[in-house]
Amino acid sequence: MMKLVLYGLLIYLLYKIIFDIVIPVSRGVRTVRQNMEQAQKQQAEAFKRAQNTTQNATPPKKEAPIEAEYIDFEEIKKK
Repeated sequence: MMKLVLYGLLIYLLYKIIFDIVIPVSRGVRTVRQNMEQAQKQQAEAFKRAQNTTQNATPPKKEAPIEAEYIDFEEIKKK
């Protein structure tokens, strides 16, 4: 009789552990994994859009060099 009660208690504890801990944790992990994959896809799409906009942009025009007066100088060595 005592063996039957112990087996029943063991089965009940295993049931509680599985349905109160294991299954909710696995569902949470699945949800987090799906959210991470979705965020990665959004980042990849944003990166592709940014790459396309920079490639489609016209290159900046080169400005003509400014002709300015430069002063040459010589170093004076102290003796």
